[in-house]
Amino acid sequence: MTTQSDFGCRTWNLDCMVEGSRSLQEILDGRLRLVNYLGMDMAGMAPDVRTFPLPDGRGGEGVTIMQPFVERLICQPLTTSFMIFDVWPEHFTITIKSCMRFSADAVCIEISRVFGRIIDCHNWTLGPVARAGETDNDKKK
Repeated sequence: MTTQSDFGCRTWNLDCMVEGSRSLQEILDGRLRLVNYLGMDMAGMAPDVRTFPLPDGRGGEGVTIMQPFVERLICQPLTTSFMIFDVWPEHFTITIKSCMRFSADAVCIEISRVFGRIIDCHNWTLGPVARAGETDNDKKK
């Protein structure tokens, strides 16, 4: 991963559904591997772990874990990159939103290595769209 001049101008997004369920500890260990694989750092930020159902019975059955992370080389006051795990009894989903470019195909391979078979996966980039023949540098002018 390299530092980008358009850092923060776009987000790279990935949503994967993985077969089966995992324990909270397996998810927490895998989360660390994925953050490192992305070339990012948790910067001492603990994950936000929520267990469901809520005391009043709402929310289904499972666990949601949200982990913010930052690019290793840039100090930034706001954390706009994160990873969310939604763990259900039969499957779980992983959502990654990063302000630093990553290869969705490569990350999916790593997710498969860490957690097992991916059932479904989608990725997209959010930010300024280049017109035909336009480069990132053209848009900055």
